[in-house]
Amino acid sequence: MDRNIKEAIDTVISKGATYADIRCSDKEITSLTQKNGKIEDITTGSSFAAGFRVLYKGSWGFVSTDDISGIAGIAETAFRIAKSIQDANKSKDVVLAETKTVEKNIDVRYKTDLKNMSIDDRIHFAREGYKGATEVSDKIKSVSLMYGDSCTRNVFASSEGTYITSNPQYFKYYVFSTARQGDRREESFDRYASFSGIDELIRRDPAKIGASASREAVKLLGAALPPSGKMPVILHPTIGGLFVHEAVGHASEADHAKKESIFNSKLGEKIGSENLNIVDDSCLKGKHGSYMYDDEGVRGKKTVIFRNGVLESYLHSRETAGLMGVGPTGNGRAQSPNFLPIVRMSNTYFDKGDMETDELFEGVKKGIYMKGFKGGEVNPVDGTFTFGVEQGYIIENGKKTKLVKDCAMSGLILDVLKKIDAVGKDLWLDGVGFCGKEGQAVPVSDGGPHFRVSELLVGGQR
Repeated sequence: MDRNIKEAIDTVISKGATYADIRCSDKEITSLTQKNGKIEDITTGSSFAAGFRVLYKGSWGFVSTDDISGIAGIAETAFRIAKSIQDANKSKDVVLAETKTVEKNIDVRYKTDLKNMSIDDRIHFAREGYKGATEVSDKIKSVSLMYGDSCTRNVFASSEGTYITSNPQYFKYYVFSTARQGDRREESFDRYASFSGIDELIRRDPAKIGASASREAVKLLGAALPPSGKMPVILHPTIGGLFVHEAVGHASEADHAKKESIFNSKLGEKIGSENLNIVDDSCLKGKHGSYMYDDEGVRGKKTVIFRNGVLESYLHSRETAGLMGVGPTGNGRAQSPNFLPIVRMSNTYFDKGDMETDELFEGVKKGIYMKGFKGGEVNPVDGTFTFGVEQGYIIENGKKTKLVKDCAMSGLILDVLKKIDAVGKDLWLDGVGFCGKEGQAVPVSDGGPHFRVSELLVGGQR
């Protein structure tokens, strides 16, 4: 363990702190934007952040800094904050669930190391994406692209003896395409991101990402507006996964679930159909929400939230797990060392069923197939939701027919969970998202197979 970190932790423990930990992040960042083939902006830089957390009896103290020489000072300040709160409130609410002590150096060797890449190499990725996007059709009139990457050295250390270092290399790649035909204008996008290094982008191919965005934009030029009313709905993983994340995942986060969530006090109850199986798993290789250890030094794991319609588990930090008398699930996450860890999802998905995708459409006399998320809102207290959907197809007599766009779906979460009557076996989980909660954004993924809801209220967004 780094001597300065160890001394800072030992000092607050010697003064009576119950527990202490520190998270440090030393990061090198590159980003660029491109519009219509022209590089508009290139930025490089570096940043350091450290956050020190102290538990004194039942109260937390937390301080962060961007100065590595200030670790001893922030440790002392965090201790004073925790002690002041405890002296004022006499609180004994915080109990941390036990976890294994870990000493681990996660040193990944990357085939293509971002540290050895030039600015020209990064510009090449942008040019390839633009080329792929514009070659799709002469109806593509505008292409915007955003690229960013980072090389980071992370350190986590705790008073329990855990010491973890890691060296993730991250990239994000977004392409936005605009198609125009006469007076009609449509937009679409595609993107990819990973903490597994730039080889993931090379494998995915920037040109293919650009082409995918443009194909969808061109396709939407021929789309009509959707019908409205209650009808059977088949959800593509892009919208089904978002439903799982927004409508189910947030409500199962223990800090929500123990208070205002629709899942409050429902552990062990059957509140969905037999087809309802939902999982959160931070250990999936290469996914945007993956990590080996969370921001409390807890090993990430696969947590089954729903099994055959039964609410089996909440997602936990050490604090919520301690409060409820269960083990942590490795879901204590923070945006950066400047923030306290809170309960967050990782890769959350609807687990696969046993039906072929074509079978889901069979027997649907009139319904709608929905694909692509375009914003929305969820109220985890009363369980209502409304989602915008980019596109879909009318289903008539078991077949996809007319393409539609700007769809919307709304309803009650608990009602929908009971009406999931068929689930495909085509598990797809490739979402590249950032989930916001309490002022923090963390990377997540979501997805699943195609699945069918027997009845859902749908309509147009305008």
